[in-house]
Amino acid sequence: MKVRILIANLLLITAVLLTAESEQVLTVQEDQAVALAMENNVSLRSASLDLESARAGLDNRWNLILPDFSASTGISRSDSLLTRSGSGSSGWSVNGSLSAQLTLSASTAISAAGTALAYQAESLSYDAAREELIVSVKKQFYYLLVNKENMDLQERNLDLAEKRYLQAKTNFENGLASEMTLMEARNSYESLKPDLLDTKTSYETQLMSFKKLLGLDLDNPIDIDGSLDVQPLDLDGELLIDTYLMNRLDVQAVMKALENAENQLSLTTAGNLSPSVKLSTGWTSSAQDISKPDWSDSLTVSAAVTLPLNGFIPGSSESLAIKDAARSAEQARLSVEDTILSAEQEIRTILMELEGYRQNIEITGLSVELAQKTYDMTEAAYQSGSRELLDVEDAQNNLLEAEQNLLLSRYNYLSGLLDLEYALNADLEEIITLGE
Repeated sequence: MKVRILIANLLLITAVLLTAESEQVLTVQEDQAVALAMENNVSLRSASLDLESARAGLDNRWNLILPDFSASTGISRSDSLLTRSGSGSSGWSVNGSLSAQLTLSASTAISAAGTALAYQAESLSYDAAREELIVSVKKQFYYLLVNKENMDLQERNLDLAEKRYLQAKTNFENGLASEMTLMEARNSYESLKPDLLDTKTSYETQLMSFKKLLGLDLDNPIDIDGSLDVQPLDLDGELLIDTYLMNRLDVQAVMKALENAENQLSLTTAGNLSPSVKLSTGWTSSAQDISKPDWSDSLTVSAAVTLPLNGFIPGSSESLAIKDAARSAEQARLSVEDTILSAEQEIRTILMELEGYRQNIEITGLSVELAQKTYDMTEAAYQSGSRELLDVEDAQNNLLEAEQNLLLSRYNYLSGLLDLEYALNADLEEIITLGE
């Protein structure tokens, strides 16, 4: 029996050690979590496929001037219906042909430019998806840190309540405390357990969401390591706006959309008003009697200029298409103006929020200091018998709430900095350097 127990314990220890060794500890400072997301995130991988398709179109835009080639061959038979043919021919003939046709117009060059614009727009879309993913990863990482530290606070709070309960139990057994005091201490201790359990469950749920964001298996064990310490920055809003406003990804995207709309207007106008040149060549060969082939062939080359006229007629579908394309281009210009104004408003809003978060860090930091001193004094007074257990519990709860508020204030500031990085399309080091 002892041997079996020993073997079971060894197996358990081995399993624990293997689990600990396989557990992956992620940090945000070294961008480990971000690197995993860049490699495995499903949405980003899908966006990269769209970018590959656009790149293939750009690399092969030469096919816009690729002629239309065709080849054909066939056999046919002709015979009399009412009289017998005496020619001695089999009646079967054979033929084949090759042809090529190429149409050149101003639309060809405009379409090639449109392919380049499409790739550039898709590239911007991919960059936006990539940057959004980075912000999401870092925000979720910091939020997990908040919950992890909150668990530590609650566990420490539970430990303090347990120590008071055990002390009250000892005092009761020694006749130094009433049963009511013992029950109050135990109730205080037990009432903290559900909140801690809820926090742990919430943390594990968020951790699964984080794994999904990183593209990891949900049963893959990971842990996070980092700090919520922040160094508030002194930011010059006007300088940031002047430097980075036009560099934002959404501003670049609408500017590219305007270019595309103007290109589409040029394409529609050229297609309906500009002449085109059609070049064609064809070669045919045939034999009238397949049994005794006597081949003959011919080569034709032609060129034609075509000028569409409907586009010059007011009210025609072609002229209306040109006007619709012009209106779309004007709408794209208005969208650029609106996006720039909204972008500036967003940056200013983030900067104001950051200032509010910075002040909250100072206020909640001071609240923690005061709550800690109040708790220490109340605990000492309780030990000396001049304060009740309820007073200690109130002081302890106030301390926990103050520490939780400080955690939240730090997270909000860090989250705001990430929003600012994305809003300016610049990393934090670059932003800090600009202000020096």
